[in-house]
Amino acid sequence: MTLRGQPLDPAKRYKVAGWAPVSEEAKVAGGEAVWDLMARYLRARRTVPPLAPELPKLEGVAGNPGMA
Repeated sequence: MTLRGQPLDPAKRYKVAGWAPVSEEAKVAGGEAVWDLMARYLRARRTVPPLAPELPKLEGVAGNPGMA
């Protein structure tokens, strides 16, 4: 998996966003819902330029009909 063209560093921590807590600690901590976080971000930015998505590159799946 790469990010901005570089392989992810297994020794580094990365932050990701999701639609639901993914750990018990996150649920207990009462973290902010992603839609509230995004609403605050968009209100502050007012205009957001179009961005190219950073899609993962899958290797070794050529010819797999489940990976269309």
